[in-house]
Amino acid sequence: MNLEKDRISTAQMMMLALFSLIGEMALVYPAAITTGAHEDAWIAGLISIPLGLAIVKLMVSASNIDPTKTIIELSLQVLGKWVGGVVALSYLFFYLIAASTYVREIEDFMCTQIYEATPGGVIRFMAIVLLVYGLRLGLETLGRAAQIFFPFFAFFLICLIVLLFPDVKIERIHPILNTPFPDMLHTVMFGVFYPFGEICVFFMVYPYVQKQSNTSRNLFISLLIGGVALNLILFLSLTVLGAYFSEHEFYAAYILAQRVNIANFLQRIEALMATTWIISTYFKTVLFFHAFVLGTAQLLKLKSYRPLIFPVAFLIYGLSHLIAKDIIFYVKEIPAYWVDWDLTHAFAFPLILLIVYHIRKRINQNNQTT
Repeated sequence: MNLEKDRISTAQMMMLALFSLIGEMALVYPAAITTGAHEDAWIAGLISIPLGLAIVKLMVSASNIDPTKTIIELSLQVLGKWVGGVVALSYLFFYLIAASTYVREIEDFMCTQIYEATPGGVIRFMAIVLLVYGLRLGLETLGRAAQIFFPFFAFFLICLIVLLFPDVKIERIHPILNTPFPDMLHTVMFGVFYPFGEICVFFMVYPYVQKQSNTSRNLFISLLIGGVALNLILFLSLTVLGAYFSEHEFYAAYILAQRVNIANFLQRIEALMATTWIISTYFKTVLFFHAFVLGTAQLLKLKSYRPLIFPVAFLIYGLSHLIAKDIIFYVKEIPAYWVDWDLTHAFAFPLILLIVYHIRKRINQNNQTT
């Protein structure tokens, strides 16, 4: 039974993929990458782009086992009822925790940088209301909204990049290639799986894309643009703020926006950066929300996923509060282990699916010939 009636175009998929890749990464990516590689973080970021696209290629190949089915249905079909059920539950748990984490990131950012006197629960509730509203409207409406908001997102991001170039000082990335190999390898791994690994949410979206011959190519193009944009922000953070402040300022991109000052006239444009970040994080969060409710309905063989939206909204509201006791715990503890979740769901499980599928296919072919 097809629980999702909506369909999105290839262009809408590209916009949603770009938002999902950048998402909350627009603010936290510089700190995450600079922690391991310091002045060489920009090198690690560049290396991670082709490797990240290779991971996406693996996920697309797994999806193409049956392009009409989500990862929940594919897991049950390829791995069987019990093993496939465990894999499906793992994906659902990750989608739920990811959606809760992004809501918490919105709360922490707004309460520490903009609305400092506002209770976190209020910001969290407002975010949940918007997520429920978007999800109730459906996947097609979200795709159209992504097309509408993308020009504003791109304009704000380009403004930030262009206006910061006068403050760039290349000497701040010296010395070059001074990072030990194990640290560089760990940083590259972080740069691959932290942003690109979370594209695994498209396992729940890809079956509902109106596919054309260039759909996969366009997906890679959008993710390439997103990867370049993230690493431009990283490069600006290193050359404007320096490695030390890039590493220790969790919202380095927001601090960058505060540094813009053109002739003492054009300045304090951090509101544009905040708007850019909130737009991209919203679409990323609502996709994970959608993935969880749709996947749960498919696993439980329900007739519709819509009755799950409100209960799951309350669940996310509570989990987003419980996931970390404060922003310090969130910054220090969660990112170090999050990459393992991304690696598991973006690389390990899709690889297992492909291996088992091809083994079973070959066995069936041999049985037919004999």
